[in-house]
Amino acid sequence: MKNNPLKILCIEDDEDTCELIAFVFKQAGYSVEACSQTDCLKLIREEKFLAIILDNYFVELSGVQICQEFRSFDRTTPVIFFSGEARQEEITKALSAGANDYLIKPNDFEKLLPTTIKLIEESGNQI
Repeated sequence: MKNNPLKILCIEDDEDTCELIAFVFKQAGYSVEACSQTDCLKLIREEKFLAIILDNYFVELSGVQICQEFRSFDRTTPVIFFSGEARQEEITKALSAGANDYLIKPNDFEKLLPTTIKLIEESGNQI
């Protein structure tokens, strides 16, 4: 398993959103690795991240399915959903799958960095 200090994984199908997240986190001293849903399951098993930022809807897998798979072998790394899906039913599914928080695009963007940092600190997750 590779060790990458201060590395966040962004699983998102929108390139502009990934670039914006990477920019904001870089300003705070973090690096962001972006991947699509097709590569993410392999990547989350091979590398350790401080946190995972996860969209909810993809072509093949849902964010909930990705979160469930990740939680089958990692219970401590924070998972933050950042999705345009705002229905309470979907939020409840994500939290039940093991997500630590669920933020709504684009309204909660300003909450993404502080929420992620807080969850990393609370988890004691260190690489």
